[in-house]
Amino acid sequence: MDSIAGLPGHGVEVDSTSLLTPGRLAALSPRERAAWQAYVARSQTLRAADVAAMRTELASAGAARMTRAPYVHDFGVRRWMTAEWFASDSAQAIARSILTYQTPSGGWSKHVDFAAGPRAPGQSYYSETDEWRWIATLDNEATTAEMRFLALADRARPDPAYRAAFARGLEYLLAAQMPTGCWPQVYPLQGGYHDAATFNDDAFIHAAELLRDVAAGEYVFVSAADVDRTTAAVLLARRCIVRSQARVDGRLTVWGQQHDPIDLTPTHARSYEPASLTAQETVPIVQFLMRLPDPSPDEVAAVHAAVGWLRTHAVRDVRYEGQELRPTPGAPPLWARMYEIASGRPIFSNRDGVILYDWNALTDRRRGYGWFTDAPARLLERYPAWAARHPRTNPAAGSRP
Repeated sequence: MDSIAGLPGHGVEVDSTSLLTPGRLAALSPRERAAWQAYVARSQTLRAADVAAMRTELASAGAARMTRAPYVHDFGVRRWMTAEWFASDSAQAIARSILTYQTPSGGWSKHVDFAAGPRAPGQSYYSETDEWRWIATLDNEATTAEMRFLALADRARPDPAYRAAFARGLEYLLAAQMPTGCWPQVYPLQGGYHDAATFNDDAFIHAAELLRDVAAGEYVFVSAADVDRTTAAVLLARRCIVRSQARVDGRLTVWGQQHDPIDLTPTHARSYEPASLTAQETVPIVQFLMRLPDPSPDEVAAVHAAVGWLRTHAVRDVRYEGQELRPTPGAPPLWARMYEIASGRPIFSNRDGVILYDWNALTDRRRGYGWFTDAPARLLERYPAWAARHPRTNPAAGSRP
């Protein structure tokens, strides 16, 4: 892609690293091809609008490059943020700052310190580089966290600007949803692994949960027409979950961190994130299914199969604390972040991408990445009560075609 002052060009660009190249789309059935071509075209239109708006800002400010947004590691709605706090001047100031960081396409970037004040003209929506990246994204709770924050700020001190921004965010989520019902990590599409259907860091689940809440009427200011659209989007998201559950030797297992957007098989992301099965991201997916008031037979089968897989793939007699793994006989069970698809063995990798089967062999990625999790243990505690209400009706449900 060409780049001027850190921005991509205005024209229609072909990213050879994308999972959605014209060549791949051309091989689809006419109906699928038309849906995907419309999806990609919509992305290109929104991306061009984002870029054009930033170019106008830079020209107005007489600047050659964007400046970075202020950085913060995490942003989200937290339990300590009470209704009284959202009514405070400090919370309202953050909400007003959030408004300025919404992209023309309707989403937000990540790692932005909104408490530092509103975005200045020509300032990037993203904090870690002045290049055009992660604009906008669902990664690290981005977009969904801002929408939830604005809705709570509006509940405390009503403001039409908050509701308008939420509506634009909702339109963004609906536009970003793929024809399969999945979501990419970055939208408008950025290329590379960002175009994959992304369960990593719960990007998909954050989007699906927010739309579920809209469909359930939790945001009373959303129009009836948009509630209907959102309800349809949630059903499509549920279809994505069922269709993307990986199969090994014909049997349902769990999910990958990211899946090919078209055929929904697990695919790779960064060099140390190969195509694999994941215990960590599987947990919120299963929890989402278990909270459905009306799970379909396929969704019930998906839960039973995933729980069965998690039960048989626990790692025992080790403890993972401070990103160090220590032999500890009798320690509570852990699960690896990633498992080899065919063998079900825990796998690890340094930045060179070489698959390792021993965590102790890690060097440059030994720290800075969560290689183990205990999250499935809490899921397994809740499963028996759910299973009593939703028994496995088909003994072969885990191997349905």
